[in-house]
Amino acid sequence: MRVLSSTVLAFATACTSSSAGLDGAAPGPGGGGVSFGGAQDVGEFRGILDRGEIPGPDTLDANGFFNEHFNAPAPASCGALLCAVPGLSVGHDWLTGAHQATLQISVSTTVDPSTYQRLPINLVVVVDHSGSMASDGRLDKVKAGLHTMIDQLHDDDRLAIVEFDDRVDVDAPLAALDRAALHAIVARLQPRGATDIFDGLAAGFQLLGDAPASERQNRVIFLSDGNATAGDTSQAHILAMAASRVKLGIGLTTIGVGKDFDVELMRGLAEQGAGNFYFLEDPSAATEVFTEELDFFMQPLALDVQVSAAAGPGYQFGEVVGSHLWSAGARTGSIQIPAVFVASRTSQSGEQGRRGGGSMIFIQLMPTAGNTGRVADVTLSYRTPGSAVRISQTVALDYAADPEVTPEQPYLSAPEMAERLAMYNMFLGLRAATRSTDPGCAMAMLDATRAAATAWNRSHEDPDLTADLMLLDEYRANLQVHAGAGARAPGECSAANQPYPPDDEPRGNDVQRFACSSGGGGASGGLPIALVALAACLRRRR
Repeated sequence: MRVLSSTVLAFATACTSSSAGLDGAAPGPGGGGVSFGGAQDVGEFRGILDRGEIPGPDTLDANGFFNEHFNAPAPASCGALLCAVPGLSVGHDWLTGAHQATLQISVSTTVDPSTYQRLPINLVVVVDHSGSMASDGRLDKVKAGLHTMIDQLHDDDRLAIVEFDDRVDVDAPLAALDRAALHAIVARLQPRGATDIFDGLAAGFQLLGDAPASERQNRVIFLSDGNATAGDTSQAHILAMAASRVKLGIGLTTIGVGKDFDVELMRGLAEQGAGNFYFLEDPSAATEVFTEELDFFMQPLALDVQVSAAAGPGYQFGEVVGSHLWSAGARTGSIQIPAVFVASRTSQSGEQGRRGGGSMIFIQLMPTAGNTGRVADVTLSYRTPGSAVRISQTVALDYAADPEVTPEQPYLSAPEMAERLAMYNMFLGLRAATRSTDPGCAMAMLDATRAAATAWNRSHEDPDLTADLMLLDEYRANLQVHAGAGARAPGECSAANQPYPPDDEPRGNDVQRFACSSGGGGASGGLPIALVALAACLRRRR
């Protein structure tokens, strides 16, 4: 059975005063979840496992993991364009069985994307074709995706292509589509030279000008496989240059290929403007990603979006996962996004894939004395394009039971929380394994998580959780080769009793530690082990 594609509100960067396509549109029965941009997959994590290696903690991005799951959006019943939808789960965590209370924050919309007309796109693709792109067929993966994109563009879209190594060439200026000529340009791309990221990306932005057309979408797609080795190699300078262009209303999508690219830079470029970051592990991923990105582009629905949470009198906030943009405190937290776009991912269905269920923010709740039943107040505010008036909504979330008592069956504030509780706990278990320096203890963490996930899936069958278990099994098989003796007893592993960061580690923002990769270059964070023959694991893509 095919399932209708999920609707996504993408927190993106291209701000405009134009409301073309929005006139007369009112909240309706359609709608769905909201994405906070950032990583859209864990393709790098999967790729490391496929190579028989052990992934480091920086390779498992929470937002990317959540975006590989479909989560039915909670009803948006506030009567406005955007609705804050907080949720609560209380039960046992899957890793240790200890008490777990979690505040989950998402944003939904009542708007049906079929009521909107997609604005034509001014699109600039900036392609790294440095010498390292010859490795592992990286440039071939990129070219496969570009050919798909050229065929998927609408007739009124415009496309420019910029190629760079240690020099920059504009192969096709921004102009009406000549598909045959564009395909020929892509086919001629060959690896050569060093990697001048700063000048290559700057040239792409410059093609869209200092005053991008408000009646069109304006976006740069930037593809690279490495670190900056030529020109201005300062990460801070590259980020600042991109930020200055994003403020003009230009969206930015970054795509990494290979195992040595600078994850921190590529993800940072996307996140600073709430764009999307992808990883291409194979040609099929390239085709899928480029199809998705075209589905994702839409006109802005709301600007200057802010979401904040304030803990009730009897709670404190602990670790936050789900966004690097969340500003976390012990009793308050918030996120600010320049704009939200309505988008319908028509390529997403009931099959496995980058399903784009929308971003989720999960906040660990710690009960304190003096509880009044109020868990948190969540506030959403924004303004619509062309208006200076802010629309605000505050939602109170309560829990009547004793917050320090763990119910035998999990308490879920809404039916949708069942999928999210499973997704969150699977992420915590996988992350705990990546943080372990002892392969036997990492195996113990995976075994505990697997047992809980299998039991949960018997009564809450979820194809995404089944795919997670396949991924977990591949991870464990790699560890088995490296550990030799097998899993340790949980009592031998102090870290196995703590799914959250210790008190001396930073909390909030899903802080990542970018370890050196086995490739010796970027931040990929894979630990090399002997390659093993593994059965092909179930991928999330078709």
